[in-house]
Parts: sequence; C-alpha cells; structure tokens
Amino acid sequence: MQSFRLRRLALMFSLGAAAALLVAPAASAVTISYDLPATALPSQSPPYPVVATLTAVQTANGVQFTLDPNEASPGWGAGSFVERVDIAYAGDPLEAMDFMYVSGTAGAFTFETNANNFDAGYQAELYHIVVDFPSDPSDRLLPDGSATWTVLGAMLADFTGTFATANNKPSPIHSVISVSAYSLPSKQPTPANWVAGAEMIPEPGTALLLLLGLTGLTAVRRRV
Repeated sequence: MQSFRLRRLALMFSLGAAAALLVAPAASAVTISYDLPATALPSQSPPYPVVATLTAVQTANGVQFTLDPNEASPGWGAGSFVERVDIAYAGDPLEAMDFMYVSGTAGAFTFETNANNFDAGYQAELYHIVVDFPSDPSDRLLPDGSATWTVLGAMLADFTGTFATANNKPSPIHSVISVSAYSLPSKQPTPANWVAGAEMIPEPGTALLLLLGLTGLTAVRRRV
C-alpha cells in the first residue's frame, strides 16, 4: 500500500511539472552569445571567443535585458568599447516611453520599423530595436562594464520567436553587437560586428524545471 501511494504521489508530481511546462512560456529567461563575426561564411573558422552575452528575463513589467561584455576575450584592447546592439523584435510597436534604463551604462533606444536597415547588412523579419551607447570616453560601455534596461510591456516571445537574416552570413540571428578596437590575434582584420546565432540558452531556473519534470516521469516509469 505504501509503495502504491509513493508511486501515485510521484506520478502526480511529475504530471504537474509536465503540465506546468506545457502551459507556461517556453522559458522565463534566455541568454544569447555573440560569438560569430558578421562576415561571409567562407571566411569563418569557428569557434571564436564570446564577445558578449545578452540575457533577457521576463518580468512583470516587460522584458529586462542585461548586456555583459566578456572581459576575458583576448580581442578587447585598451581603447575597446561597445558601440551598439541591434535586436530583432516582433511585438507591438514601441515608443520612447516603452524603454526604461535600469543600471550600468545608459544607452539611447530606437524602435525601427524599417526591416532593411538592421545592422551589418541583415534584414529583420518585422521590427528591430537599436541601443546606441555613448562614444565619449567618460561614458563608454567598457569590457568590464554592463548595461541593463527593460522593454516595458513586451513579452519574451517577442524576441525569441523572430530573427534577422543576411545572404552568405550566419543566419538566422537574433542580434548584432558593434564593438570598437576589438582585435583577435588569430583573425586580422577582426570585424567590428558580431552576431548571436539562433540558439538561445534557457537560464538555470527554466532548465531546472524541465529536469525535475523529466526526472519525476523517469522515476515513475521505473517503479510501475
């Protein structure tokens, strides 16, 4: 009897976790890595060190982004800084009041309806968002810095479900980062534009929920 109750509880837990995964968004937070140069595919020889990561988190207010340059990359030099990021977007049209600075280096936000002027020669599926960072030496986004902002009212699916593409370049991609004075020893000249591929990595919390559900289901199958 006790064994039956344990199996039933395990089954209820597993089904509940599986149901949560089905009815919840695919992820509540994802990270993309800028690790491919925005150059012709035949000229590439990956892997490359990650230039920066962009983490998107679904909050009650919207989607919060954190841009974190990878200070450990050998490409950064004494005069290096982040110039801008361009992010594919497919949600409702945005206005200036829909962007909120949170912390770190402050950027200037632009909602672009022209799909053809995506950075580095890419074309967005629908819209895109440009974040320009200061070029003044006292305000730059440096390799050891970061920038956090929120797109108010947006949903994570507005960013994870859309792309930008280009002929003979890594495609589809979610975003392009432009950096200044970035030079890899093994690649000369090193391009200023780097892209984040279509793969988006779920944050640990989302991955843990999936693991719990799958582990529970496996345990029930072994006991029954």
